Formats: sequence, C-alpha cells, structure tokens
Amino acid sequence: MKRIYTIDDAEELKVKEYINNYIKELQRHFDVSDRRMRAILYSVYKDSVPVSFVKNFVYMLKSEYEKLKFKRKY
Repeated sequence: MKRIYTIDDAEELKVKEYINNYIKELQRHFDVSDRRMRAILYSVYKDSVPVSFVKNFVYMLKSEYEKLKFKRKY
C-alpha cells in the first residue's frame, strides 16, 4: 500500500506506543474487552473522519435496516 504521508519511523513508533498505552489504560479504567474497545475506537475514528454525503446516507440506511432486522427477530 502506498503511503500518502511521510513520518519519521521513530516518531511513528512513539505515536503508536502512546496510543497503545492510552488504550490499555482506558480498558483498565472502564473494564472493557478488546473487542468492545476496537468497536468503540472504530466508531470514534469513523465519526472524526469527514465523510461524503452519499456515504453518510448509506450508513444511515444500513443502520435503519439493522434496526428493522432486529425488531423482526423478536
């Protein structure tokens, strides 16, 4: 995969270590499993990244579809 940005490897390693330590601390503090933490991080990242109108609309439709599927099961 082609890198769009260039970051010094030492700096990138420091950032990764900081993020990993912060995630571990959050997991200890809130007693969250790895799987749940990944889901939370993904949702936070997804919310922080600018998304086009079409993608946002598709996410909304998928969410509504999942809600309808869940209601039908019970």
